[in-house]
Amino acid sequence: MGDETVARTPWTHGNRLLGYDPERRRVWVLGRRLHHGLAGLVLAAVGTALMAHDWRDRSDWLRVRPGT
Repeated sequence: MGDETVARTPWTHGNRLLGYDPERRRVWVLGRRLHHGLAGLVLAAVGTALMAHDWRDRSDWLRVRPGT
């Protein structure tokens, strides 16, 4: 038996910047766990950033296309 320690992160999906544990429904940013209100705020900010990024394509957001 060696004295080797394995560095583990508490999340199961993600990397060093963002982590997510779907079983426990927990989110980590930069290794720090986000709690209820802050997690919602971060997710809302990400959604807003994505919407702003795709703003020029907004006419396509709700367009119904044949065959879909």
